[in-house]
Amino acid sequence: MPKEKFKEWPLIDAYGICRLSILPVYSAPTFESALTSQLLFGECYLVTALTPDRNWFKIFQEDTGIKGWITSDALKEITAQDYSRFSSADYQVVNSPIAAIEYLGTNLYLLPGSRLHFSEIELFNWKDHVGFTGSVRSHIVKASREELIDIALKFLNTPFQHGGRSIFGMDHQWFFPLVFSVGGYSFDHSKIPGKIIEGDEALPGDFHLVKDSNGERLGLALYLGADEVLWINNKVMVSDCYEWERLVTNNYAEDAVWETKSFLE
Repeated sequence: MPKEKFKEWPLIDAYGICRLSILPVYSAPTFESALTSQLLFGECYLVTALTPDRNWFKIFQEDTGIKGWITSDALKEITAQDYSRFSSADYQVVNSPIAAIEYLGTNLYLLPGSRLHFSEIELFNWKDHVGFTGSVRSHIVKASREELIDIALKFLNTPFQHGGRSIFGMDHQWFFPLVFSVGGYSFDHSKIPGKIIEGDEALPGDFHLVKDSNGERLGLALYLGADEVLWINNKVMVSDCYEWERLVTNNYAEDAVWETKSFLE
């Protein structure tokens, strides 16, 4: 069957914000296409194109690098001024397994990583005014190593889902960028930042990586301390370091290259 081609019309100076608990982002403007990723409540995005029938819009989320297609029903447009303000100002990020906010007269449930565009320097207690339950933290405040481990462990036992980016299903490439985003950090999922250190120098919050001889990543894990790591297999799980190394190399140990990286103070 020949590959179907889709026409798209480019857009400029168009912006949106996610106003759903989870917003699916597809690789093509059809529900039959692969799930690229998901946006969470409060995340803003650029709108870069649309289909001729205006049923699908192509978006790009600058913080995460997420790009793909959303339906017109999910599009919530905002002005360029609001986009700039939301992108540059501090905001509250949900760090409890689930939270709820009163929105449009009813409760909307929010997941870890969701954004509320209020800062800690508001002239009023915003929680009393918007009706909020759960816990949040100021994104501008960088989490300590201990706080990052606590955030990451809240995803324990989350099942693997291709393209998933929530406690209901998580993809390998989005897991750690989301955890660190909740903690006030950001990095591209395709490249783990930081300096390479010796494995025995690792502290909780550092990364262990295993690559093949061509530099392709075989595994990525967050070091928890006490020779344990957090990673995704068929779910988010904790393993002994040696068990993790054995599983990710999968009998290719002779070609495997180990690295440990740290970018935390």
